[in-house]
Amino acid sequence: MKPNDFLDKFYSRRQSTIKRLLIITILILLVVTASLQFHQKENFIAKITVEGIIKDRNDILEQLNNLDADENVKGLITVINSPGGTYVGSKEIHESIKNLSKKIPTVAYMREMATSGGYLVSLSSDRIFGNEATITGSIGVILQTANISQLLDKLGINPVIIKSGDLKAVPNPAEEIDTEKLNYLKDIIQKMQKEFLNLVKKNRDISNSTIELVSDGRIVTGKQAKDLKLIDAVGTENDALSWLRQEAGLGDDVKVKDLSIQNDITKVFNLNFLKKKINYLNQNFYNGFIAIWTPGI
Repeated sequence: MKPNDFLDKFYSRRQSTIKRLLIITILILLVVTASLQFHQKENFIAKITVEGIIKDRNDILEQLNNLDADENVKGLITVINSPGGTYVGSKEIHESIKNLSKKIPTVAYMREMATSGGYLVSLSSDRIFGNEATITGSIGVILQTANISQLLDKLGINPVIIKSGDLKAVPNPAEEIDTEKLNYLKDIIQKMQKEFLNLVKKNRDISNSTIELVSDGRIVTGKQAKDLKLIDAVGTENDALSWLRQEAGLGDDVKVKDLSIQNDITKVFNLNFLKKKINYLNQNFYNGFIAIWTPGI
């Protein structure tokens, strides 16, 4: 036998083994997924996780829409660990959970952080729990930009900007922003801030003096949030689940179904999972109005 023939057979066997292992792995994942789908016929408590920067979370919106059509779901716990994100993205999740709250009891549990858009999401639940050390608050909207016109001038670059109106593409980093344009942007921010604060008023039984206090965008701990009535109770995730079971009249035998785990399994069969998403770094490239708390950035 020639050396090359031996190597060819070796590589051929190795490729065949790898293919078999891949097929077996896929079959196992299919069985697990099918098993999870089968168990959906039983009554259950759904758990979703809102983590990291909130932006284009269609996965969460799809989960909530599916729950709305599922007669076996008897309660929802939303675990939040997020500094916030885009205002619209946060509000979409808020509205979806609020709609689901008409059907089943809902509870939110804040982990390390539930600020700005993260807090906006928590407002949608019937009851809010947080840890004593949870960072929350930062109620508000922000628009970030920069004026690099002087830098461009030093580099000998003269931007040519042709636009249909004076307020088109404002703010534009390539041109200076005058008082009129600045006031125009501030007015938009104030309108969105007013909408955010109205949601807080609508969902929390707090005084106008407290609203005025937190409207400056300050952050607070979970304990402070409880004193300010921004949340209902200081406790653990188990405390939140206990409240949910009691509110829904469910026993300990009703299982909690973590939808984020099922979503991770489903992603294995979606080629989009190959696309890397660096959630934290993405926040530096956001355009538009965001509700987020980003210290040091």
